[in-house]
Amino acid sequence: MSAARRHKKTPPKQATDRPSLHWPELILLLVVALAATVWGWSGGRAVLSPWPQLAGGVVGLTVAALLLGRRLPPSERRLGLGLLAAGAILSRLGAIGSPYLLFFGVAVGMGALFWPEEYALLLLIPLAAWAAPALGGSPTLVALISGITMVALAKRARRGRDLMLAGLGAGLAGGVAAAAIAPHTGPLGAGAATLAGPASALLIWAFLPVVERWVDRTSPLSLVELLNPAHPLLECLRNEAPGTYYHSRDVAALAEAAARAVRADPLLAAVGGLYHDIGKLLRPHFFAENQNGTNPHDELAPSMSKVVLASHVKEGVELGRRYGLRADVLKFVATHHGTTVMRYFSDQGAAQGLSEDEFRYDAPLPDTKETAIVMLADSVEAYSRGAERNDLAELVDRVIEDRRRDGQLDRSPLTFGDLPRIRRAFLEVLQGMAHRRATDYPPLG
Repeated sequence: MSAARRHKKTPPKQATDRPSLHWPELILLLVVALAATVWGWSGGRAVLSPWPQLAGGVVGLTVAALLLGRRLPPSERRLGLGLLAAGAILSRLGAIGSPYLLFFGVAVGMGALFWPEEYALLLLIPLAAWAAPALGGSPTLVALISGITMVALAKRARRGRDLMLAGLGAGLAGGVAAAAIAPHTGPLGAGAATLAGPASALLIWAFLPVVERWVDRTSPLSLVELLNPAHPLLECLRNEAPGTYYHSRDVAALAEAAARAVRADPLLAAVGGLYHDIGKLLRPHFFAENQNGTNPHDELAPSMSKVVLASHVKEGVELGRRYGLRADVLKFVATHHGTTVMRYFSDQGAAQGLSEDEFRYDAPLPDTKETAIVMLADSVEAYSRGAERNDLAELVDRVIEDRRRDGQLDRSPLTFGDLPRIRRAFLEVLQGMAHRRATDYPPLG
């Protein structure tokens, strides 16, 4: 994108490599490996594991996890370590009942809700490296097959029933694998492998709110709930700032279509578009879409109007926190204006000798595809109100190019190739919104 302007902060330099786990994480990893390996179950009581199993399990889990740590982004390593710990400890406990009652599905299924599929699948490597010496090769292979199935199905889960179906699918795959790989275990082993899938799904469902709070992120299951018009925050917006509500609904539609066009996350983009303007709830009548003939800005100086309008960004983040929104959704609230100029008040301020930069928002720039798309969708929707259908293509081009030239997309991962796809997606949705009835449509009565 274009060079950064003087009014913008210089983006921090990104590390070119990904160092492995830090010492506290490494120590915690060793503790987890020992706790999951040092004991076993025999004759109805806990016993110490033989040295070969202990050494193999600890070394396998630790070395494979260190390699995994170099593949994961630094921001994801804490979650990765937690999921490994849960998968290993729960599998050791499950093995009390049967060596085929392993809970790899808890780790990889939870990972699939927050990560790309390849990251979730990578968790299977340290778990298998631990389980093979600690629990045996056949149970480990069965758990791998079940885990791969869980990732494939849980990644597409959008509701609780989808997650339960993913667990059933993983259990069925595990049961068939157990019957084929280790027929000598009989119905008990196949049944335990089958049970592990739905049991993993239930554990994921039970602990999902805890994990969301821990990592301050929103799973797809919770994002779908945020789209519900009955959500308390959306009800407040619809009742107290109806113009903002319907504007946000249109922004969500634009953002979802554009995100799908550039292979971003359409669900997250839709939720971000729906909640990006919640800060306007505190002073709804200061915003044009909620006004009915009276404009309180007529009584204010342009510089004071700027302060009032800019406050909706920070206040929106605070309001969202009170309603339980996570950081990934609140990022849309914080970044949807970036450092853009309030053009209307800037033009008024120019007559008083004030510079354009005094009327810029002081907010972070969008740094993901989804937040950048919502910024563009917000501006496109606002400017398109009242525009003629034939003027929409030029309007979309002008808005996107203005934001690009102003440096608002400098930190986003959008490419020049993405912008035409976003333009086409915006235009398709806007033309649908601008649809008019045929002139010969029969009259009422």
